[in-house]
Amino acid sequence: MDRDQGTAEGPVAYDAILGGPARTGTLSDKARSSYALAREALAAGRFDDAANLGRHTVEEAREAYELYRDWIGQIRDYLIEYGVAASMVSEGEARLAVLLRAPDGRAFDLDAGWRAYIEAIERFATLATKGDAEAATTALREAWALWLDAHDKGCDQVGGMLDLVVEHLGESHVGPLWDRLMAPMYDFYDRYDTDSAPWPISFQRILTVAIEALRGHLSGPTREGDIEITDEKDRVVLRFDPCGSGGRSMRTDPVTGERPRMEAPFGFRVTTRAHPWSWSKKGICVYCVHCCQLNMRMPIAKFGYPTRVVEPPTWPEARIGGKCSWIIYKDPRLVPDAAYEAVGEMKPSAIGSAATRARRQGRS
Repeated sequence: MDRDQGTAEGPVAYDAILGGPARTGTLSDKARSSYALAREALAAGRFDDAANLGRHTVEEAREAYELYRDWIGQIRDYLIEYGVAASMVSEGEARLAVLLRAPDGRAFDLDAGWRAYIEAIERFATLATKGDAEAATTALREAWALWLDAHDKGCDQVGGMLDLVVEHLGESHVGPLWDRLMAPMYDFYDRYDTDSAPWPISFQRILTVAIEALRGHLSGPTREGDIEITDEKDRVVLRFDPCGSGGRSMRTDPVTGERPRMEAPFGFRVTTRAHPWSWSKKGICVYCVHCCQLNMRMPIAKFGYPTRVVEPPTWPEARIGGKCSWIIYKDPRLVPDAAYEAVGEMKPSAIGSAATRARRQGRS
């Protein structure tokens, strides 16, 4: 097959707003899995593009790996800090470890899974740059399978630790726990304040970060990172069918066939009461609560508007399907009253951190 070097820019390039590599092209292009585009590039003889797309899947996945790695230990620390005996925490972790074992009995190790995935991607990239399309296609599939396994079990490990919090401390701890786990991310969100940055730039960053990360979570019916993106007059809507983390845990996996994690043998709990941090709904996956806190409640408290309006699926309806939607408004003043009310807030007359601080100080 003749070698085609691809376009001058290529499918992955430095994004000045993001400050790092990101996929190029239209929103329709960006909605597609990087794995699928890499296979197409191989078939077309664009071997360098294929290698770059394969390597970019690592960047898409990196945040998920790093968060899971950190959260597992931090949730353990939270349990012990709030009085759960270390022996009880260890007992719960041991039960979870049994559920996460490989079919051959090997214990799950997130760090080892991540390293194996990176090594597999490099094998793919080497084969791609040599122009061996057939071998590279096989290697890419193997790398994807390694990340799928590591990602999903890592997510289940986080979910299992969260379930221990609900079991031993009660679901009232879920919102505050997520605030603690995501404190570094909350600080990062200061850049989205309309008082300090033009919203069009923040909008593009918020949109790009979401698309890149949700591909990395292996969203979509093929679990390769496909996203539905609709560009409307006043908003861009991202839909995940399912999202690869919380949404996946509430339905039979479309690829692996594994049962919802709310069912046996995992039996993860969902919210049994309506809380502001659960969109005032029962049946919210405890893992999914972080999307409510990070995208809605925290930015409303800081700036007076959500950065993304999230409409999650709920259990048990999600057992048979249900898309999660993330809505990013092109002007944050257009966010409807209902989005605020869902998380226990009222839409303010003025937005930005200064107006929000003044309003809250006036209430105190």
